[in-house]
Amino acid sequence: LFWIYLLPYMSIMSPTPKASLSAVIVSAVLKTVLVPKDLLQLQGLDAVIGWSTGITTALTSPTIGFGAGLVFFFSSSLVRGKAKQKAA
Repeated sequence: LFWIYLLPYMSIMSPTPKASLSAVIVSAVLKTVLVPKDLLQLQGLDAVIGWSTGITTALTSPTIGFGAGLVFFFSSSLVRGKAKQKAA
């Protein structure tokens, strides 16, 4: 109901910069961003893939980071496959 009453004033919110909206989102997940428990639990090649994907996402955009993560994963799958073939 609160939003319905404020609808006429929403035009004020439309020019809100993306940076301020991003700040609200980051503050909501700041603890997880500062101490990534799931990434800290990874070991071996999975840790390399996870950290490289996370760093790429942090330095670029989420879309590029996701794509880079897929590239890291599939390239590591090829490395793992070749290692298994040599072991057999």
